[in-house]
Parts: sequence; C-alpha cells; structure tokens
Amino acid sequence: MPMISQHNVGRIAERIVANELEARGFRVSDLNSDGTAANADLLAVSQSLILQVQVKGAANLETGRWWVEYGFCTHEIIANPAESMFNRRKSFYTADRVVLVAVRSPSKYSCIVLPVAEAERAVQLNLDRDYRTLTRAGQPKTPHKLYVTLEPSPRERVRDAHLGEERAILQRYRDEGGWDCLIHST
Repeated sequence: MPMISQHNVGRIAERIVANELEARGFRVSDLNSDGTAANADLLAVSQSLILQVQVKGAANLETGRWWVEYGFCTHEIIANPAESMFNRRKSFYTADRVVLVAVRSPSKYSCIVLPVAEAERAVQLNLDRDYRTLTRAGQPKTPHKLYVTLEPSPRERVRDAHLGEERAILQRYRDEGGWDCLIHST
C-alpha cells in the first residue's frame, strides 16, 4: 500500500474518483496523461452522461477531523470575487464537476462531489472568510492553498456564517449524497 503524502495524494485521489465512477457504470479516461487538459483531470462517460471532472486531493494523515482542499488561490482570485477558482484556463476542457477528496489511505477516504457552480460558491465563501479580510496588522493576506475542515472542532467557539454555509454545501454533496446527485443529474 503506497504511503500517502502531499506529493502523491493528487494521483491517488484521481484513482479513487476513477474507481468510484467506474463502479457507477462510467468509462473513465485520464486527461492528464498527455498534459493537455488544464481544467479537468478525468473524462467520464456513461449511457446518459459525459462529464469532465477536476479532482483535488488532500492527505488526511491523522485520525482527527476530515478536511478538503480547493487548490491554490492567487492575488487576482482574492481581489476579484468574479474571478473563478475552477476552469480558469481557456481550454476545450472545462470541468462539469469538482471532486474534493480527503485521503487517509487508498481504502479510507471521503469525497465531496460538487457541480462546478456549487464548488465555486463554496470556495467564494472560503475566500470571503479567510482571505478577503485583512491580517491583524491591517495587511492583505498572502495567497495560499484553500482548505476547510468538514466538521467543527470541539474548541470552535465563534460560529462564522460563511463557514457554516460552506460546510452545509459540502455536506450536501459528501460521499453517497454527492455520487447520488451526480448519477441523477441527467
């Protein structure tokens, strides 16, 4: 069994998503094999659906709360709420779905299977909460990877409306709920 790390979690997450799609009757192709698909990682085809899927993996190595990662934000994304996080590049390939995968091992994981518009809505809430506010010194925040824990911590005292709304979106599309929405989205 491969050791999960930040260096290989992306490929492992893509394999997990491909396996989940294949188990649901899709034929899956890897769009990264020749490096031409900037916005999508997998092409999934079934009798009734053709999907382009972007996968974001996060190595959840500890047994604590689950968390997922949206990817890396930029100054442009932070400054302009109309700037999208997904499908940023001009390309024939544009993701229909974004799957956020929290990976503890190849057999222990959690998937958030989002339509791209819902993924954008969730990431914008994350940006509003964590990056579109100033630091304590009054400075703009530096772009970094965007992530969110899926459950509140026992020490989480302040209820942030953006965080609650973001988690509600993610919970609606988590694991079987997300795969069910995908299958019934004809």
